[in-house]
Amino acid sequence: MIEETVKRLLGNEVSRELLTAVEAGDFAHALWQTMAEAGMTKILCREAHGGIEAAWLDAQPLFYQTGYTQAPVPLAQAVVGQYLASRCGLDLAADGVFALAAGAQSRPLTLHCDDAGAPTSVAGTMKAVKWARHAHWLVIEVGNQICLVDARGAGVRVEPKADAASLPSDTVVLDHAHVVHVLTAGIADLPRPLEVFYAVATAAQLAGALEYTLDLAVQYVKDRVQFGKPIGKNQAIQQQLAVLAGEVACSYAAATTALRDLPAMPQDSAAQAEFSAAVAKVTASDAVRTGASIAHQVHGAIGFTYEYPLNFATRRLWAWRAEAGSSTEWAERLGQAFIQAGSQQFWPHLTARTLPNANVPRRQNNAEGTPNHV
Repeated sequence: MIEETVKRLLGNEVSRELLTAVEAGDFAHALWQTMAEAGMTKILCREAHGGIEAAWLDAQPLFYQTGYTQAPVPLAQAVVGQYLASRCGLDLAADGVFALAAGAQSRPLTLHCDDAGAPTSVAGTMKAVKWARHAHWLVIEVGNQICLVDARGAGVRVEPKADAASLPSDTVVLDHAHVVHVLTAGIADLPRPLEVFYAVATAAQLAGALEYTLDLAVQYVKDRVQFGKPIGKNQAIQQQLAVLAGEVACSYAAATTALRDLPAMPQDSAAQAEFSAAVAKVTASDAVRTGASIAHQVHGAIGFTYEYPLNFATRRLWAWRAEAGSSTEWAERLGQAFIQAGSQQFWPHLTARTLPNANVPRRQNNAEGTPNHV
C-alpha cells in the first residue's frame, strides 16, 4: 500500500517543469505539503507523534521512488530527522524541512556545553548541507552528540550553493547557534546513528535512480533504429545493459539489507547497522560510476542534452553518491575497523555483518607461528 501510494503520487506530481523550477531556485511547496499530509515524513515515528512506527524496510518505497522519479524534495532527510526527534519524545510539524550534517561535514564544529556537560550551542562551518536554505531544522552530529538546531534562529547563516544536480547544497555558518534539543538515539552498537541512517536512505535513493537509468536505456535501445534494426539487437549493447542491470541489482540488495538492519522505533540495539550501511553506500556509490557511464554510452550524445530526462537522473546520481559520505570514506571505515581488530576477527564479523570491536586485543602467536588457541 505504501509503495503504490508513493509511486502514484510522485508519478503524477513530478514533472519536467517541477524539476526545472526547483533547479532554478524554487521549493516544491505543493508536493511537499501533499507528502507531509500523506504521512510520509513521519512514517517511522511513534503513533502519538503522527506516525505508524513502521520499520525502516517499510519506508524503502519512499526512498526508492524519490530516486526513481528524481523528486526534488528532502524526503530522506525529513524521515531521518523526524524519526530521531520522535525517539526523543518530540512531536515536530510533519511539513518541517530538515537538513542533516554528519561525518566530514560536522567534524570542524565546536560544541559548547554547560557545567553539567549538556550541549548548549554549536559553532563552526559546515559545507554541502543539502536543502539548508529551505530548512526549518538542522540535525547535526557533533562527536557523539546529535543536536537539533533551529535553522532560522540566531547564529545560523546560510550561504547558498548547488551540487552537481543544481539542487541546494549550502554552506552553513554557525556562530554559537542555540541547541534546541539533544537527540539521544539510545541505540546500542551504533555510536554515530545520524550518519548511518542518512547513508542508508541515500543508498536506497541511488538504487531507485539507477533503475530509472536502466529502464530509460532499455526503452531507448528498443526505439532507436540504426541500419534497419533496433540498436538493442547489437550484442555489445546487450552486454553493457546486462552489466548495468547487475549494478542495479547489487545496489538494491545492499540497500534493502541495510534498511532491514536499521533499528525500528521500539528497538534499542542495532549490531549490524553500521556494517550494512557502509556496504550499501559503497555499493550504490560505486555503481553510479559504471551505471551512469553505460547509460550515456548507450544513448550517445542525446543523453547529455538538458532536454532529455537522462540528464536529470545522472546529475542526481553524481550528487547523491557524494552525499552522506563518499564510497571512499565508508570503505576506509570498514577497512580501518577490521585492520585494527586483527585478522582473527575478520571472518566471524564479516559473516555476521558486524564491525569488529577494535578494543579487543589481537591474539598472539606462539613460537611456531600458530595461534595460542585450538
